[in-house]
Amino acid sequence: MAVTAVAPARVAVPSRIPLAVLPTPLVAAPRLARALGTGRLFVKRDDLTGFAAGGNKARPLEFLLAAAVGEGADTLVTGGAPASNFCAAAAAAARQAGLACHLVIAGDPVPPGPALALALAWGATVSWTRDADRASVDRALPVAAADLTARGRRPYPIPRGGATAAGAVGYALAAFELAGQLAALGVRRARVVVAVGSGGSMAGLVAGNVLLGGDWAVAGASASRPAREMSRRVLRLAGECLTLLGGDQAAPGGVDIADVRGPGHGLPSAKGIAAAEQAMRAEGLLLDPVYTAKALPLAAGQPGPVVFWHTGGLLDAVAAAQEAAR
Repeated sequence: MAVTAVAPARVAVPSRIPLAVLPTPLVAAPRLARALGTGRLFVKRDDLTGFAAGGNKARPLEFLLAAAVGEGADTLVTGGAPASNFCAAAAAAARQAGLACHLVIAGDPVPPGPALALALAWGATVSWTRDADRASVDRALPVAAADLTARGRRPYPIPRGGATAAGAVGYALAAFELAGQLAALGVRRARVVVAVGSGGSMAGLVAGNVLLGGDWAVAGASASRPAREMSRRVLRLAGECLTLLGGDQAAPGGVDIADVRGPGHGLPSAKGIAAAEQAMRAEGLLLDPVYTAKALPLAAGQPGPVVFWHTGGLLDAVAAAQEAAR
């Protein structure tokens, strides 16, 4: 039976709308550990959150969706790249709550890939920034929200990837979930490896680790931004998350983040492709080469125990497999 830890009584957990099937499994991966030259290795299967093929996106969306409903919003407004899995999951979450969803997508219109096709199927409307720079989404989101307001709608804007203090709460609670699962296995100290995009997932894990007493080394693999920029972002979000939860602990002064972008955000790297193949052959795990798999090398050569946080990316993994089979 799965064992989960609960947040301390002093932590004030915001309202949530359940989306994910929790707890997600924590499974041993001995063959992958041998292939990586790592000690005891576990995989935290957040690819199995069970919501809209959204993987790790389900956890922050539970709190962001509740905040939107609590404020009386009728439309979620968020954005990202055309292949954004968060955008697809946000569209599904909006549909589940009876809200509309508008997506601001970077660049010029392109034929939809799997994520955008699903978002459209869930009823999302889309506007394009006509600028391939993802930062153009950040500039366009307030404009889109203002336009919706002018048309009598009640928008709830969400930054790319749901990277807010409220969104990070989902992963602060995930840290307690993992702590309970590790405790059931007799493990207290561990190295926790996670891919980092917008920073919310790692920030939540860092905040949760602080609340748990700081027994873990949380290692992030930045697949989106330079490591120094991402470190500042994660520390800020972790601090804001701790404040929101009412914890009296300060965020750590530094975090361990490696730059694993390779050719760039959203592009497969040689190491990512190799890691995805390694996970597939060793354990039958599906890792997408543009994001999740880029984090796996950070688990290599460690004495253990190591927890590799599988953030999802099912749509990208299937698309990569289809491309490789052609």
